[in-house]
Amino acid sequence: MAYSRWIGSRWFTYWAEPDDGPENRDTALFEICGVATFTAAELRAHLQACVDKAAQIEELRSGETIDVRERSELIECMREFLDEVDTLYPKETKPCDKCD
Repeated sequence: MAYSRWIGSRWFTYWAEPDDGPENRDTALFEICGVATFTAAELRAHLQACVDKAAQIEELRSGETIDVRERSELIECMREFLDEVDTLYPKETKPCDKCD
């Protein structure tokens, strides 16, 4: 699934296939083509740090400043990815031992 493409965006982002082992709620991969790959767990724990890292890498690669709009777009793509991961791999809940 692609979340953004180069035609209308700086970013080409998509849900990538893992190379090693089965995919799950935490290991699902968000790819920013030519820039970085993050697991769903990394995005959940440190979304802003992941955006900052991707922007820094892209700025070094392209020689251009990543503006607020481009960062916001990347955040939205990441959030959409996480929503889809959460739908496919719902968070497991422990049964309530006091419920019945």
